[in-house]
Amino acid sequence: MREKMTDSGERVSRIQIGDRSVGDGCPVYMIAEMSANHAGSLERAKEIIHAAKESGADCIKIQTYTPDTLTIDCSNPYFQVKNGTWEGENLYRLYGKAYTPWEWQGRLKEEADKVGIDFLSTPFDRTSVDFLEELGLRFYKIASFEMIDLPLIEYVASKGKPIIMSTGMGTLEEIREAVETVYAAGNRQLALLKCSSAYPADPRDMHLSTICDMKRRFGIPVGLSDHSLGSLSSVAAVALGASIIEKHFCLSREIENPDASFSMTPEEYRALADEVRAAQKAVDVPAYGASAQEESSMVFRRSVFCVRDISRGEPMTEENIRIIRPGYGLKPKYFKDILGLRTDRELKRGEPVTFDVLKKGAVLFLTNNENTEELFQWLKAKEPLVYKLTNKLTAEMAEQLQPSFVVSFNYRHLISEDVLEILKGRIINLHISLLPYNRGSAPNFFSFLEDTPKGVTIHQMEKGLDTGDILCRREMVFDEARETFESTYDKLLAEMMRLFRENWEDIKAGRIVPQKQIGPGTCHTMSELEEIRKKHPFVWSDNIAAYKNRLKGSENL
Repeated sequence: MREKMTDSGERVSRIQIGDRSVGDGCPVYMIAEMSANHAGSLERAKEIIHAAKESGADCIKIQTYTPDTLTIDCSNPYFQVKNGTWEGENLYRLYGKAYTPWEWQGRLKEEADKVGIDFLSTPFDRTSVDFLEELGLRFYKIASFEMIDLPLIEYVASKGKPIIMSTGMGTLEEIREAVETVYAAGNRQLALLKCSSAYPADPRDMHLSTICDMKRRFGIPVGLSDHSLGSLSSVAAVALGASIIEKHFCLSREIENPDASFSMTPEEYRALADEVRAAQKAVDVPAYGASAQEESSMVFRRSVFCVRDISRGEPMTEENIRIIRPGYGLKPKYFKDILGLRTDRELKRGEPVTFDVLKKGAVLFLTNNENTEELFQWLKAKEPLVYKLTNKLTAEMAEQLQPSFVVSFNYRHLISEDVLEILKGRIINLHISLLPYNRGSAPNFFSFLEDTPKGVTIHQMEKGLDTGDILCRREMVFDEARETFESTYDKLLAEMMRLFRENWEDIKAGRIVPQKQIGPGTCHTMSELEEIRKKHPFVWSDNIAAYKNRLKGSENL
């Protein structure tokens, strides 16, 4: 059974380590884990600090414990390592080999400060926390194995300093408990590390996608404590949003100690740091469109070109224009829109086709529905120059085409404010409802559901959706017991065409005085329609009265 949780309290997408922010939108924070790689030599430990800095690490990490703060000296089977890298070792003796003497740690911090690299340690009990407080440690690490030691976490959190906590082996509930323990102490400076607590870790068991899930659930910085060999897992983690990478670091794997076999050398860590930085730059933030580097390649896109000489006034056809490379002409989506339109000047073979080569002053008919074809053909017969456009009308197109008038009918694109400004007073919309009722989507459907007046309206287009001044409208009455949604729409459509044909000359000549819409009206979206269809399925051929009765019946249940 999958575990689910919702966390509470303030979320912090970044933590602050000194003057360095760590988290989303910040450079990945690189931690070099010294652990036992000093192999008992203080001078080697200092060398590791210098090498880590030179290899691109932001932080050197040690551990603060003694064998006696971690376990007891006991040889029974409970205290024997039964498998893995340290198979056969006794816990007390293993920790005796690996620990960093406390008398070194102040000197190591001084060395790190001198080099200019952050100094971090993992405490394992209250005495080690107190010791690190005396050293002036600025932030703390919690190891995976101590993540369930809530009293220790509470004590560390009480110091009010940032905490980076590994979560190896942790269930969602255990991680939640640890996070809430930090929060309960009044500490909000927390980051989590996904971790596989095996040495070395098998990439197949690392489940790096958990990083994304942890970020979503907890809303705090998440990184990776990487015990696998090589750099692949760390780079992949960064691509998934990791903001911290921790990796064991040694001078050479030839120097014998408990952690050497799965630690990185300076050369390997340098390569890791470079790959991590490159991966973060490659991922960056979501972006669409051409990058600065791609701008010069835009010309190699396909566009509409003249492929055979075209005389002035000659219509454009599939024989004299084509979609080809390069990209200096119209976008391919406009190809069908301009077929049959006549040019305003001569075009030579190899010349790009743009809107400004078309004859100016046309009536633009904007539509995305075949049921408007009859009205389009009527308008074409009535006017000397009519262009039909199914794609979005842009300000550039409006300026180049210089239309005398624009008629929008069943057009799915919103007309932008800059186009409305350019063509002010010259754009009308044919709306299948009696405005101000049922603006927006599916007006016919909602007019029956809400029992509002039905009809058709021709109005000027303004910034608001279907809110422009009314030029003319006609109310209609239907017998819902005899009608379907489809039949009423067909009748409204036919009435709209009649209303337009009757009033077109007066609209065009400006002889109709526009009237303000009176009353608040109603407005609906396509998502509202879809929500109703999910709860109460219908088809357009449904009888209106029968469907409304079904709705009333379900509401009474």
